[in-house]
Amino acid sequence: MKTKNQLRTGIIVGICVIVLPLILMGTTSTNYTVEKQKTYEIHMIPQVDRLSSTKGYLLNSVTGEVWSIGGEKKLLKTK
Repeated sequence: MKTKNQLRTGIIVGICVIVLPLILMGTTSTNYTVEKQKTYEIHMIPQVDRLSSTKGYLLNSVTGEVWSIGGEKKLLKTK
């Protein structure tokens, strides 16, 4: 009799711990809006030694323009 009571209590506690939070999280209605804050992204190419120039890309995430950045070269604009 005692083991059946413990089993029943364990099942009820398990349902409350798992199912009840899922129901509560699913019923909350919130409207999430994503605001874009950053226009430019920089992606750097890793260098092997410290003496070489820094290279990478600059990306305009709004228009899609990409600039190649080199330490010794000029800024090249590509579309």
